[in-house]
Amino acid sequence: MVRYEGGYDVDTVFDGSKLGIEPHAVEVTPAGDLLVLDSINSNIYRVQLPLSPYSRPKLLAGSPEGLSGHVDGRLREARMNHPKGFTVDDRGNIYVADALNMAIRKISDTGVTTIAGGKSIRGHIDGPSDDAKFSTDFEIRYISSSCSLMVIDRGNQAIREIPLHDDDCAYQYEAGFPLGIALLFAAGFFGYMLALLQRRVLGMASTADEPQIPPRPSIASIPPYQKPLNPYVRPPLLPREDEATKQETEEGFFTSVGKLIGGAKSSMAEIFGSRKKRLNNQYHHHQRRANPWPCKIVMLSHMTRRLHRWTPEHQSLRRTMRS
Repeated sequence: MVRYEGGYDVDTVFDGSKLGIEPHAVEVTPAGDLLVLDSINSNIYRVQLPLSPYSRPKLLAGSPEGLSGHVDGRLREARMNHPKGFTVDDRGNIYVADALNMAIRKISDTGVTTIAGGKSIRGHIDGPSDDAKFSTDFEIRYISSSCSLMVIDRGNQAIREIPLHDDDCAYQYEAGFPLGIALLFAAGFFGYMLALLQRRVLGMASTADEPQIPPRPSIASIPPYQKPLNPYVRPPLLPREDEATKQETEEGFFTSVGKLIGGAKSSMAEIFGSRKKRLNNQYHHHQRRANPWPCKIVMLSHMTRRLHRWTPEHQSLRRTMRS
């Protein structure tokens, strides 16, 4: 019993029969190209995506005549023997399961090499690359997390692993780690610039809303006879609403509280100091007014000196008054 799910179409985007190519397997490179394995002709082709009936493949490794063998070296001079599968690492290196040669081949920009097996002897032996033995039916897969090749050795009913060099897996870290750091710095930079722009716009808006106050003339520009006697003016304890808003944007919370406490202390000291001085002045003034005797004594002595200059009649009168 078959149950079909609708909404899917099938199209032919690459017709190898018209090009003499028999596709056996495909892989996609990190650069975005499609690799096509022709097992019958022992070749690997590269095709640019997206595919279309007019796509033209380019021979990457193998023989244009379809010759087989086991030859390493340059890409066009290398020979493979009916490979059954291949895989691609993070740097774009290609690993081929050369089945009939019982070898694992590596295709890079410098050419084709053999990394394991290849002595045309079937077996199941682990160890160094030149001593390893495989069956004639196996495939390989690249594992990015462990930087290794997984060999599905069907003829030996085993899964085997080949660790790769760190240089073959460094591409993912070189491309991912700096990209994340760059994105982090870019986000921080744009956030900082946005905050500066917002503060600048708010400052311009507040400046436009404030009334235009004419500039105060400096002391040097005021004539001598108009200069103030006391140029020092103590700032008010509580600023005006417009000044308080401006200070909140320019100063922090603790700075504003500190200035408020300092202003309150100076104001209280000045208030109590002036009150104490006023009380002292009132006390001394009251003392001077409460003791009138020194003034009367001075007046009496002055009158006595004047009586010495009186006439005899006055002196007799003075004696009479004394008696």
